[in-house]
Amino acid sequence: MRNNKYIKLNFRVDDDYLIVHTLASMGKDRFSSRKHQKNILVFQNYAWKKHKPCYNLLVGRFSAIEIAKGGLQKTLKRLPDFLKELKASKRYKKIYRQTEEYLKFCERQWNDNYFVSSEAIEELTGLRLNKKFDVYITHPSLRNGSYRGSNTIEWGHNEDWPNYATVYLWHEILHSYIGWSDKEHAIIELIADEKLRTMLNGGKYPPFVGHKHLKNIKQKVLLKWKKYLKSNKHNIRDFIKNPHDIFCNSINPTVPQEEKRFKVKKIRAAGY
Repeated sequence: MRNNKYIKLNFRVDDDYLIVHTLASMGKDRFSSRKHQKNILVFQNYAWKKHKPCYNLLVGRFSAIEIAKGGLQKTLKRLPDFLKELKASKRYKKIYRQTEEYLKFCERQWNDNYFVSSEAIEELTGLRLNKKFDVYITHPSLRNGSYRGSNTIEWGHNEDWPNYATVYLWHEILHSYIGWSDKEHAIIELIADEKLRTMLNGGKYPPFVGHKHLKNIKQKVLLKWKKYLKSNKHNIRDFIKNPHDIFCNSINPTVPQEEKRFKVKKIRAAGY
């Protein structure tokens, strides 16, 4: 299944967003990799020492008592200069440069994989893939990944395995088509995190990757999912609404459905 339209991703690094995300990513659980961790901590400490109220305001820690005492207006007045000073610092420029290199890595991997991965997603879902998205890239050593609505994606993560960025960009794209409930999220994981991942990299599932709280849902629907993959008709929205009907109406037991094999250019897991 192909159409004359396609998914278009506009990868970008926005200074203000990158600064806020980097400053807000405090604690070991916010790191996806120890690579460049020291650079990030140096920048966070520099910003903290530069102006604590501005730091707290940007990361959502500005207290009610500070507002009551008139600190908000004073801090807002200082904020533009604070951001300007951070952007001019060598500490931030290092973070920006590393993020820009990661953007190029993601863009290259996405483009190399696009034909194969888009064909697979279309075949698996029956969706018309014709949207344009802005993708705000953040530092690869920090965890980030969400669909924010209005065709906007936030993304940044270590490349834990080959084609990681491709798989999870499709994951976020699918949220715009399918939804956010636990059931819908689990189906998105079966499509992208599991099926697309193993198509691109080989292997099998389970074991599952993805969110731990969704694994039970994926396990419960796994048999129906496998039947869906063998069916003649793939309509992911109908599958989510009433999977039993799809299996009854579209499976032809006399015609075995062989799974397509996809070839993909190998992308190094690191290199940004």
